[in-house]
Order: sequence, then structure tokens, then C-alpha cells
Amino acid sequence: MKQFMKKEITYVIGHKNPDTDSICSAIGLAELKIAEGSKNVVAARAGDLNPQTTFILDYFKVQPPRFLPDVHAKAKDIMSVDIVKVSHDTPLRKVMELMRQEEIRFIPVLDEGGRPKGVLTLMDLAKRYIETESSQEITTSFKNIIETLGATSILDFYNQSEITVSMLIGAMAEESFLSIICGKNPKECSLIVGDRADIQKKAIEKGIGLLIVSGGFSPDAALIDEAKKNSVSILVSPYDTATTALLLRLSTPACKLCDGQFEKASPEDLADDLKHRLANVSGLTVLDENGVMQGVITKSNLLQPSGTNLILVDHNELSQAIDGADKANIVEVVDHHRIGDFRTSTPIPFICEPVGSTSTLVSEFYKRRNVPIKKEIAGLLLGGVMSDTVILKSPTTTERDKDIVKWLEEQSGLDHKKFGSEIFAATSSLKKRGAEAAVNSDYKVFEAKGKKFGVGQVETIGFDEFFEVKASLMEELDKAMKKKGVVLSALLITDIVVETSLLLAIGEKEVLFNLNYPKVAENVYELKNVLSRKKQVVPHLINVFNEIY
Repeated sequence: MKQFMKKEITYVIGHKNPDTDSICSAIGLAELKIAEGSKNVVAARAGDLNPQTTFILDYFKVQPPRFLPDVHAKAKDIMSVDIVKVSHDTPLRKVMELMRQEEIRFIPVLDEGGRPKGVLTLMDLAKRYIETESSQEITTSFKNIIETLGATSILDFYNQSEITVSMLIGAMAEESFLSIICGKNPKECSLIVGDRADIQKKAIEKGIGLLIVSGGFSPDAALIDEAKKNSVSILVSPYDTATTALLLRLSTPACKLCDGQFEKASPEDLADDLKHRLANVSGLTVLDENGVMQGVITKSNLLQPSGTNLILVDHNELSQAIDGADKANIVEVVDHHRIGDFRTSTPIPFICEPVGSTSTLVSEFYKRRNVPIKKEIAGLLLGGVMSDTVILKSPTTTERDKDIVKWLEEQSGLDHKKFGSEIFAATSSLKKRGAEAAVNSDYKVFEAKGKKFGVGQVETIGFDEFFEVKASLMEELDKAMKKKGVVLSALLITDIVVETSLLLAIGEKEVLFNLNYPKVAENVYELKNVLSRKKQVVPHLINVFNEIY
């Protein structure tokens, strides 16, 4: 089986529930890689866009990154497509030759539409080979006999139809031959005979269905004329009688050995799920929704390296990464968060620096490497910085963020304060956003002392709407807590004007009791001068968990 080497593709992708910085940095870094000559690099996302990100993409008329539900290897990713296969009418001898030449263990048998009639294994063919040695009845076609024997056609009265004949060998006296054929329907018989004109003549007179003259001897003209009158088909085989008889048995079409029972797979089946199915079979045939074969999977396919590469941006913890990332080939990380449970089997570029946004790091790449940047990409990256640093007001903001913003203003032609205000003004309404989107669009899960907690964040202008939708937000937090298996589920609502946040939190009583934030309403805590989840909230919660557990 020839292994199809799937073209490698590299996805630049942010975390689940992507925020604006995650999306903008993914697009910007993918564009940079392409500009530097990398092939098959695609910006991707692991979740739906939030309203803020949608606003920025629409602002610059940039298409969203490709959505990937997961990067688990599927049957379509590992299957061989440059495969050896045969049509349903292929002679068994040809099938055996192909399997020997290609050193394969099984071969699919297809109909005219590319749909499998079945598969043949070496065991199937070996069994057939043994069985045919004692079999006289053969189902075949005139075309297959010619192909298998390399025979010369003298007369053909079968007209391409399938035939079933009893094979007779003319290695006997004339009287013995006549006694044998008398008990049969001559038209349902084939006779293999050498240059014995007497036997040939008697067979033609009896109206035998097929006369095969072995040894390369051609019958004389008078016999051929007689055969025409009696509708006797004649072939001349280059082989001796014994070899001709053996090969005739192997002229049977491949489909005659297929029982229609074979292991199938869908292109979308997970590769991991196929392992146990391959334990007792030679291979799996991958079929599309119409039953047409797309490829084949054998045990060796499971050993092939993944053709999917990942460049992670704005995260490095696998708990936040797209499903399947743990088994994909992670080739690079660009992030500005704490380093989590990250490991690879080989060294990779791992950039994790204390700046306000990943978009800052990507922008610095462009500037440092003197790579020309498109105006809309500069605008996207500026939007990413504005979003993550809350227009440079967040305590996570560094001098590097401020410096790169000046450069991005030059490249995009935008004023960062005006653009930042437009971004937050257009997407600050909790009512318009909806409770589900508000909680889940930027909900991240963290872990401390073996316990998990989840915190989402939304930016608003004022808290009036928050109290109006508080009940629905709590319902969504409860759903997230059950789905993610966390003991604390919270949403940080940040007023970017007064630069203060409220924390809406539900969870285990002991955790809530030890939050050490002023409580202003049931399940609502005030966090004055807090804008950053990463720098101000998560470290505090980790300390709380370390003290409790």
C-alpha cells in the first residue's frame, strides 16, 4: 500500500472562547509567517467571535479566522489515498500479482462507481488457490480468460457475458473423452487440449462451449470452420495443459470472492477510535456518505506523524487550548500569560513575555524584522492591544505596549484613544451581548492545588445593565461550572471609565467566604482599581486556593 503523505498545514490559533487579542494576534502572526515565506499557514480560531472582535474585523473588512472544532486526527487525515485497488471484474491472477508486487496485505475491489464490493486478503487468495486445485467448475468471462492466459482469441461466441463452465482436460483416449462428455451439457463445458486433432474434432462436433488449445498450437482451418457452424469459442494458450488449467481457475473475477462484509470507516472517524478496530483486520476502507471509497487505513497509518502543526498564541496551557492540541504537533508559542502545564517532545520557539497583549509581541516581530505590514493588519493588532490593555489603562500595560502603539498608529493611520473608545462603546452593552455570550466568550479555566476555577471577563461602561441581567448571568455561570467541573465560576465585569470591576461569583461556600473582596450584593464583590483578570484577579484566586486546599 503506498502511503499518502498528507500536506502539512500550520494553524496559528488562540485559546478556546477567543477574545480580541487572541483573534487579532493569530491573524497578524499568520500574515507575518506567510510574508516571510512559510507555506500552508492559516489563522484559525477555537470558538465563536465575541461582539468586540466582530466589530474590529468588520471595521477593517477582514474575514474571521477559520473555525476549527478540534484538531483530533481523523480517518481522512491519516488514510492512504494513493492506493492499489482493482475493479470488480479483475482476474484473480492479476489481483495476486498486484499484491505481490506492491507488498500489500489486502486490496479493495470496486464497482464502476468506486464503491467497494469487498476486500480481498492474502488469506482469501491462498484459500481460493487451494480450493481451485480440486474444482472443475469455474465462473469467469472470455475476456478474463484471454487476459489471464495471455491467450489468442480465434472464435468468440460469448459476447462479453459471464460464463460458468466445467473444465475438462483432453489428456485421454477418444473413447474416454466421449464417455465423459456424454454425461454433461457440452455448452457448459470447456476443454483444454494440446495438438490432438482427434479430440479437438470430437469436442467441436459435440458443440462444446469453449475449446482451449494449449502449447500455442493453432487448430487447422477446417476445424475452425466446423467450430463456427457449432458456435464453439476457441482460444490458443501459450502454456502447457497443466499450467493452462491452473491459470484458468484464476481467471475468476475478483468480485466472486467478495462477500460484501468488510470493515468500513467514515472520513470523520477519530483516529484513536480506529485502533481497536484494526486489531483483527488487515485494514479499514474509508467511505464517503455515498459509499464511494476515499482511502484505506492499515496499522501503519496509525504510526504516521500528524500533518497538523499548531502555533499557539495568547495561551500556553493545554486546558485552554483547542481540543486535540495535546496530540498535535505544537511548533511555536507566542504568549504573555503565566507558563502552565506545557511540554513538548522537541525544542520549539517559546515566547512568553510580560507585556499587555500578545498583539504587542506580534507587532514587535514585524517592526524588529523589518517586514512590511498591511494597513488593516496594523489596525487589527492595534485593536488587540487596545482590548487587552483597556486602552492602555490596565495595570498589565508596559512601556513596550505604549511604544508599539505609537508605531501601530503610524502604520494604520489611527489614533489609539479614539479607536479604543469606539471599540468599547460599540460593544459595552451587556443586554445586547446576552448572558451566554457575556459569560462564555472569554471564559478561562485555571487550576491550583488540583482544583479548577473559571473566570470570564467583559468590559462595560457603567454597571446599571449588570444588575438588570445579573440573574441570567448567574444561570450561565452555573452552567459553566457544571460543564467545566470547576469549584468557582466567576465573571469579572469591568467599567473601563471608572476603572473598577465587579466580580459575580458562585461556587463552594468556603471559596466564596475566603475571597476577601468587599461584598456589595449577593454573589457580587467590588474590586476597586482592578482592570486585569490576568495580573490582579487570577493570582489572588490562586493564593486563596493554595490556602484552602
